[in-house]
Amino acid sequence: MTPYLIRCGIDGHPLTRIPAVPEAIAATYAATAGLYRRVPYIEPWISYIAVDDGRAVGGGAFVGPPRENRVEIAYFTPKELEGRGYATRTARELVAIARAASPGIVITAFTLRESNASTSILQRIGLKLYGEARDPDAGDVWEWRSQRLE
Repeated sequence: MTPYLIRCGIDGHPLTRIPAVPEAIAATYAATAGLYRRVPYIEPWISYIAVDDGRAVGGGAFVGPPRENRVEIAYFTPKELEGRGYATRTARELVAIARAASPGIVITAFTLRESNASTSILQRIGLKLYGEARDPDAGDVWEWRSQRLE
């Protein structure tokens, strides 16, 4: 398994052709385009599709460019592909992209207030539970942060 990330354009579509894209992933393109109507499209702080062996297996994004030396990541894998490490790999690659662009940046993520696959992924990639926060869509959530690298 060697998934890699393909950049998405401002219209939400991948910039490189992907031979096989499950409907659940193609359906995210419109939401990604909507994101860029609210936040600036500034590379590398964009959306990506995770690909393994020519097939889209999930996605990840920065939820806008950094602010106050922090950047939020989000990632997903379709239900039928969960448990194969794709989301973990996607999250790791997002962190690597952020660190390459801004070595001292703090990575943040938000999850439901319960232990689940996403909280395990964040712990696996080195984020720590920072506290509680309020999300306009999800309500009360947990905030996760990386350590700042000097």
